[in-house]
Amino acid sequence: MARDLTTGSIPRHIFTLALPAVLSTFAIVVNNFVDTALVGHLGKKELAAVGSAGFLMWIVFSLMDLISVGTVALISRSYGAKNLEEASKRAMDINRFAFFLSSILAGAGILLADDIISLLNLGAEVERMATIYIRIVFLSVPPLFFAEVVWSTFRAVGDTKTPMILMAWTVAINIFLDIFLIYGVWIFPRLEVVGAGIATTVAHTFAGLIGLYFVKAGRIPFKILPVNLFDIDFKVIRKTVKIGLPISLAGLNFTFVYLVITRIMSEFGTAAVASIPVGNRVESISYMTCHGFFMAVSSMVGQNLGARNPARAAKSVWTTAGIMSAITFFFGAIFVIFPEYITVIFSEDPDVIRISADYLRILGLSQIFMGFEFVFEGAFTGAGHTIPPTVVSVPGTLIRIPLAYYLAISLGLGPIGVFWAITISTVIKGLWLAGWFRFGKWYKEEL
Repeated sequence: MARDLTTGSIPRHIFTLALPAVLSTFAIVVNNFVDTALVGHLGKKELAAVGSAGFLMWIVFSLMDLISVGTVALISRSYGAKNLEEASKRAMDINRFAFFLSSILAGAGILLADDIISLLNLGAEVERMATIYIRIVFLSVPPLFFAEVVWSTFRAVGDTKTPMILMAWTVAINIFLDIFLIYGVWIFPRLEVVGAGIATTVAHTFAGLIGLYFVKAGRIPFKILPVNLFDIDFKVIRKTVKIGLPISLAGLNFTFVYLVITRIMSEFGTAAVASIPVGNRVESISYMTCHGFFMAVSSMVGQNLGARNPARAAKSVWTTAGIMSAITFFFGAIFVIFPEYITVIFSEDPDVIRISADYLRILGLSQIFMGFEFVFEGAFTGAGHTIPPTVVSVPGTLIRIPLAYYLAISLGLGPIGVFWAITISTVIKGLWLAGWFRFGKWYKEEL
């Protein structure tokens, strides 16, 4: 249901928006946990293959930001101004753009997967499994893009409950198929890594179909499905890209950095490479919670700026920052105190468990600052002012490469050096964005 965020209690709106968004992203966490645990118990080679290939899916998610970030900013601004005709027109043009971009991306991913995976120096067997997995998953990119436009439109009008329902169904299907296809339960063949890829592809395709069903059922208060795919207003697309490109580039940069970090970790063996997806899956509990509040604060800022109330928008941001500090402190403490009890879920290999536990202990120290990063990125994004997050994120993430190499290889700290490089950069980015928001002119961006 659409929600007017320009009046009423700010904390109540934040929690009303964030909790369904957190639950929907928590569904992704559960899916990642199950997926990684099932594959991880096949062996460390399978875990390294799926985990490394998963970084290529980050490219997909980063390019989805090109569309989803602009969708929330543009449509929430129109909806906050009570201009439903403009909101509808913008949504249809964005859907057209998403169709063509996702089709091109799917084709390129399938053709180039082998060349990209080979750069990681994972070994012939691991590279073969990773290439097969990613080619299967890239088949689902077009319906996944459509689902993201639908979800972003719901969030723009203040409805985060419907995306939660869509995500829950998608994850349930993925987990169900994972169990049956990876290990060959009941009448299904044992497909292992191939089964994990098929499960993900079917789930992403279903996400697009169920999104279409909700749109057809009239859950959005204006039309978003275009009749003619070629009748594109490039002014809308330029605005969408202008808003989304900085965040998208930051995401692509993030993917590039982790691919290089995976290459650095390969110097210390397969167990070290496998520890990266294990640590990332565990941190995703905190990461996805932060992302839920990112979506909430984006909608709050977008609608209130559309209603010409920047003071209320700013108050929403600082309220959210306070809430996130408490939540991320809790997660960080869990990571520092109980890492071995968590990592054993994903692998039986003692080396993978040991290295992954070191990863979590060090990551735990940066969780509060990751919360700052998400909240203030969400604030800038909702305002359509996405340059600051990019200026902070790109160099702040790139610094991980030379820092990781220096600490891990030059100083001889090994994988621990890589983990410290990640944590140090997260602290820098969180503080930098908070300062920029406090003293910047983010509220003056016109859409």
